[in-house]
Parts: sequence; C-alpha cells; structure tokens
Amino acid sequence: MRFPLMQILNSLCGEVAQPPRLKVCDRYANARVENQFGEQFGFHDRFITGDRAVIINTMYTQCRGTCPGTSAVLESLREKLSPVFGDRLSIVSISIDPLVDTRQRLLEFATGYGAETVVPQLCEWHFLTGRKVEIDSLRRSLGFYDLNPRVDQDVTQHASTLMFGNSASDRWAIMPSESPEAQLISTIRRVAGFTFEQKYGIPS
Repeated sequence: MRFPLMQILNSLCGEVAQPPRLKVCDRYANARVENQFGEQFGFHDRFITGDRAVIINTMYTQCRGTCPGTSAVLESLREKLSPVFGDRLSIVSISIDPLVDTRQRLLEFATGYGAETVVPQLCEWHFLTGRKVEIDSLRRSLGFYDLNPRVDQDVTQHASTLMFGNSASDRWAIMPSESPEAQLISTIRRVAGFTFEQKYGIPS
C-alpha cells in the first residue's frame, strides 16, 4: 500500500501547522502619515486594522483637473453613507504631492469640502500627507501607481478613482469617481458593508 508523503510526515511529526491565510489588505503599507489636524499614525494601524470600512482616493491641493470634482463626489458620498455606516466608515484622501502639501495646506483644502473640523453626524474624513518615501510606499501598496515610471512620477497624470472595502471581509474594489453617484453608493455598500442592511438596504 502506498502512502502520500505528507501523510507519512504528518504521522511521524504530528500535524503540520498550516501558515495563516494572508489577506489582500495585509499588503497595505503601515506608512507613517499625518492628517489635516496634525495627528500622526500608521496608515494600516489606523484604517485597516480594526475592521473599518474605508474609501480611499489620491489627490493634491494644486490640482486643477479631477481632484476638486472627486472631492466634491466624496463630500456628497459622506453625507449619504454616514447614516448607513455610522462611525465604522472612514474616507481617506492621500496627497501624492507631499513635498508641497503640508498639513496646513491640506486643512485649507479640506475646508472647501466641510472636512476642516470633526462633524459628529458625519463619518471621519482624513486628508493625509507624510514623507515622500512613505507616501510612495503607501500608494503603491494600494495600487495607486502607473507601470510607466515617467507617468507615475507626474502628479497630473494620476487617475480619479475611488478604492473601497473593509478588512473584515477583505473585499476591495475600485471605481472611477466620475461614475453615477447611485452606482457608487450601491457598489460601496455591497463591497464595504458589514451587515445585510448595510449592503442591500434591507433589514436582516
């Protein structure tokens, strides 16, 4: 009778411990960042660990292209999704021009979208900056980069996309910020929602 090699090894050494299954979000960098309020923390520790739903985009304050429009979309999503997710949702806007975008500049930019203070009835909205090496590591781990190095280093070429999900289900998706708002809302709810009601609007 022939026995599989692993079965023989297991019988001799006991059950071999299986390595823990890695999550997609395990690769998201724990870059050291600072928000518009001067708070400093590790990105992964703050937004990924702890099973939070999160919506992420990249931007920079001097952008005259898609950034203002994307921020306006996020402002509207914040108003409509806060009653759904409560304090379990974070919106995170990462500056891809950290050498220029100090926290003071980000605070000024955030003021135009109602994110200059903490609003109790709305989910938190963080505008992040940090050392360039940290921001580059973070955006690459999240997938916000271009395969062409020249294009990747040109901040004017960044895509106006929203990434969203939560680490509990480890489901993540990306959509263009120009998508119809109703489609954005329904997709964010289905992907990032924790409960049946959050996902589909139907009480469980």
